Amino acid sequence: MASESFVVTGGKSFQGNLVAQGAKNEALQVICAVLLTPEKVIISNIPDIIDVRNLIGLIEGLGVKVERLGQEEYAFQADEIDLGFFASQEFQQNAQKIRGSVLLIGPILAR
Repeated sequence: MASESFVVTGGKSFQGNLVAQGAKNEALQVICAVLLTPEKVIISNIPDIIDVRNLIGLIEGLGVKVERLGQEEYAFQADEIDLGFFASQEFQQNAQKIRGSVLLIGPILAR
């Protein structure tokens, strides 16, 4: 049996713009990506649906500053993350409302 692996090489900066299509699954992934940086991130074309609102509530609980700039535009700043929130009853209850909560794991581990 052959084993396969991915090699991840870090230390490279990332910057630029990404045009999101506004689909729910893409929006959830892009919102979770704000956890990768302490810098302010502005995301447009975010659909106003329950799953998105629930995920935004979860990242606010983690300490991410969230500002609604317009109907489909938000600013996020994850400069003070509270990892203890993951162990809270509030997180446990709210994370069960959205399958996309598992998307928080990757950015937190990468950070």
